[in-house]
Amino acid sequence: MEPDFSTPAKTLKTYRAGFVGMECDLEDVDNLLGELKHPVFGAAAYELSGSGEGKLALLYKAIQKHDPSFGYDERQTTGDCVSHSTRNAVDVTRCHEILNGEREEWVARGAVEAIYGSRGHGGQGMSCSVASRFVHQNGGILLRKDYGFVDLSKYNSKIGTKWGRTGVPSEVKKEAKKHQVKTISNIRTVEEARDAIANGYAISVCSGYGFSSRRNSNGISSRSGGWAHAMAWVAMDDTHEVYKETLFLVQNSWGVWNGGGKMHDQPDGSFWIREKDARGMLSGGGAWVYSDVDGFPARKVEWTLDEVF
Repeated sequence: MEPDFSTPAKTLKTYRAGFVGMECDLEDVDNLLGELKHPVFGAAAYELSGSGEGKLALLYKAIQKHDPSFGYDERQTTGDCVSHSTRNAVDVTRCHEILNGEREEWVARGAVEAIYGSRGHGGQGMSCSVASRFVHQNGGILLRKDYGFVDLSKYNSKIGTKWGRTGVPSEVKKEAKKHQVKTISNIRTVEEARDAIANGYAISVCSGYGFSSRRNSNGISSRSGGWAHAMAWVAMDDTHEVYKETLFLVQNSWGVWNGGGKMHDQPDGSFWIREKDARGMLSGGGAWVYSDVDGFPARKVEWTLDEVF
């Protein structure tokens, strides 16, 4: 089956048919972990252990203040889900750095093209660890703007597709390196994911889990098939008000591809998942968290809907 990303429904069909948008290269993951100062979040942020217990953290609310159409209006049009997931996680984290006075202002959302272009081959799909390595080491973050040498003001999947074949141009890498993510770490457990999000750190998760396009009345989607796919986790609910377990909000990159109930006014294209599915998604080693400082300091995050702004 030829991949078809022309509509959200056809994108879903493409992934359900076995399209490989992400690869979790365990050898490369191990290599990257050996290069990092803070390879595993649980050790890097041990002082945050347990900090998310009983809390509600709606990280997407902070980015919606700066980017109201976050999550649904820039849907992927090729196999670049890993770059979207990475960018979304970094952007949400950037907003909480602003909230905590670590950054001065929001300029624009991040661009995915250079991240996808760094994959090192001309085919579709990308390794999760390669994307994280690019934003931290080999490149960095570019924004949705016209740089003169390349116009990234609007999403253009053809650029990232081309750079996969030819390599990311040197002037693009030079600019990206001015804005590198200072710390990246691997997330291994639900507890680590809960505590990371509770402190303003969104997560990019690569896995083989697929989900229903129909949410239940609480905004939750159940497992359905398998996708070789990457998506960002942008909220968590450990209040146990819906289920006696931790829930996570997953933001997809397919536009408005799903429907049904919502919880906490979640963004279009997103869905909540239950703890057992979260544990499965994290078990493959493809979850990464980002920080613009050395390590993962505790941060103020607004817990409830009424307190967000």
